[in-house]
Amino acid sequence: MNKTSCFRPALLLLTLLLFTDLAVAGDWPVTRDLQRSAAEAKLAGEVLVVYVTMEGCPYCRKLEEDLLLAAYQRGELDDVHFVELAWDFEPIINFDGQTEVAADFLQRQGLVVTPTMLFPGAHGEELADRIIGYRSEDFYWQYFLEALAEAREWLD
Repeated sequence: MNKTSCFRPALLLLTLLLFTDLAVAGDWPVTRDLQRSAAEAKLAGEVLVVYVTMEGCPYCRKLEEDLLLAAYQRGELDDVHFVELAWDFEPIINFDGQTEVAADFLQRQGLVVTPTMLFPGAHGEELADRIIGYRSEDFYWQYFLEALAEAREWLD
């Protein structure tokens, strides 16, 4: 057995793992630049929705499986600028154009749990009450739609 034939099964396994993870993860955009995301939303006349997640968060995965993946695939999020922001220790660009660690920014914003949905305006001001946490799909989508309607009022 040569090196190439030993390498192929490992490469195949790695490829399968990567594609399996991609199938479970959301298809929506991930942001590391909130200032740009806000500008894009403003230019499109859309509400910016920032979905704050954390790696390994079981409630984030449940929210995605119960509601978000299907809503995104059905086009129910097409009229908003929906982005995911990971709560991690990597740099982001905040709404003021400053670079800081995502966890520091989110803690300064008063976030304490994931998932959290934020509805910020162009300068980071909250246009609607944030939706904190997730237990079940009961009423969650209604709260989400009400927050979107409230945020849209500020855009008009």
